[in-house]
Amino acid sequence: MVIAKLTNGFGNNIFQYVAARQLAEFHNKKLFLLADPGYYAIDQLKQMQIENIITELPKEPYHQINDNNYLTSFSDSLSNQNFFLNGYFENHTYYGKNIDIIKNWFPKVKKRKDNDLVMHFRGTDRLLYNNIFSHKAEPQAFLRAVESFNFNRLHIVTDMPTWGHITVSELKNMSLHVGVPSHLRIAPEKSVQYFNSFIDTFAHLDPIVEKRSIVEDFNFIRTFDNILFEHGTLGWWAAALSEASSVGVYGPWRAWKGNSNKNLSNINLPGWFKWE
Repeated sequence: MVIAKLTNGFGNNIFQYVAARQLAEFHNKKLFLLADPGYYAIDQLKQMQIENIITELPKEPYHQINDNNYLTSFSDSLSNQNFFLNGYFENHTYYGKNIDIIKNWFPKVKKRKDNDLVMHFRGTDRLLYNNIFSHKAEPQAFLRAVESFNFNRLHIVTDMPTWGHITVSELKNMSLHVGVPSHLRIAPEKSVQYFNSFIDTFAHLDPIVEKRSIVEDFNFIRTFDNILFEHGTLGWWAAALSEASSVGVYGPWRAWKGNSNKNLSNINLPGWFKWE
């Protein structure tokens, strides 16, 4: 069997699932996903037809797979092994050539007939981490990227609980799916200023913003012919599994990670381009 450990985050889980499924299908083995009991995304993943989620690792010997030895695990000499994948597997070279096959592993969505644009804006914890905040694209950079598309209406998909000016108090009281320790946080006034500036920058476009579940957001993005996102794994997979003609991805990707930056923006899929 092939078992992949699920970390926190729906987009991360898609990478872990796809990496494990590719390996399971190569070796013709049963696939399982290991999650912590009570993990918030289990039901969301099941809605994407990602099944066989377990909460306890069977006591078997495993060939340990991580980001460094993933590709070497595709060897007939290892076919008698059980595999345990523990990592993020956020490397575009693992998936680009197989993307048409991978698309068939997920429920189909009906593509929109209009020429609207959807932008994925990851906020909440990304507004709070000091090391991430210093590398965030400015609102004007987002606007320039938006203006590079030929589109009718702008839709924004976001994890922010509200789309409008916020106060420091409101930011502090936001419920986050990832906890941010106080010593790693930027001054909340800077986060509020950034977000409120974002609201002001896009006000003239009168964007359509609606609250949905994670899966609903994911599949909603997939329906568009024009997609824009910064450096979120949910946005990356939603775009990769779509039939969009134009996809704008933030070129530096996650620059705060330095040498460990996977730079998923380098994937060479039709219609994809970088912005920054």
